[in-house]
Amino acid sequence: MNYAFIGLGNMAGAILRGMKQSGNFAVDSLVGYDADPACGERLKAEVPLTPMRSAMEAVSQAAVVVLAVKPQVMGQVLKELKSDLQKDKLVISIAAGLPVSYYQRWLNDKVPVVRVMPSLNAKVQSACSAVCGGDYATQQHIAIAHKLFSAVGSVYDVPEKLFPAFSALSGAAPAFVFQFIDGLASAGVKAGLARPLAQQIATEMTLGSAKLLKQAGEHPRQLMDQVCSPGGTTIEGVYALAAGGFDHTLHQAVQAVIDKDLLLGRSEGDKKETEG
Repeated sequence: MNYAFIGLGNMAGAILRGMKQSGNFAVDSLVGYDADPACGERLKAEVPLTPMRSAMEAVSQAAVVVLAVKPQVMGQVLKELKSDLQKDKLVISIAAGLPVSYYQRWLNDKVPVVRVMPSLNAKVQSACSAVCGGDYATQQHIAIAHKLFSAVGSVYDVPEKLFPAFSALSGAAPAFVFQFIDGLASAGVKAGLARPLAQQIATEMTLGSAKLLKQAGEHPRQLMDQVCSPGGTTIEGVYALAAGGFDHTLHQAVQAVIDKDLLLGRSEGDKKETEG
């Protein structure tokens, strides 16, 4: 099966590297196009990708088309490719905020569309990706998306109405974790540790804690109780976080992502209606 990637930025690069490392796409043909030719040349040196001179040329050579461009330019891309995206091609989009109905309004009748929401953790094959299909996507199309994104982590079938919440927890929250690690490292520096050591400790602690939680299968609060001795030191830190609104702030951050995701979908949909 041949795949065309339209947009060759960080996410497309992570997926292509995952495809190579998985060994499940050895006989598949990979082509791609990016407005910046340098992106294609850089990836060509790492994966068996053939850069194309135009998006239309790339689409013409593939059965599966992965749209990996920013949502703000998706309308222009679909406008250019509409005549080339027919029902014999599977369109997979990884753009945030844009529902399947958005693509179905742009494209010709009966073109199968699958929407996928991966995350930056795809760069280390540890993404959690959500998948849902449009009106014309069959189980075979969904299976193709599962195979593709299994190369960069775990894949879940998620109703589209829950995509904003999934995106906040899986796609946006890595930024929260990086901010958390940086804050811990800075606190370690304030306490006297060298910055490189403090960051390494915070990173390994986060990785180990996530691994423990996954393997234990317990509620996070149960593991917290195992760390917090009565009258001990850790409970003082937990109390300080609670007093500072730690949980509430996280809830607000997740909701802010969800709200922006929904707003983005509405604004791009309104733009399409205006252009239509």
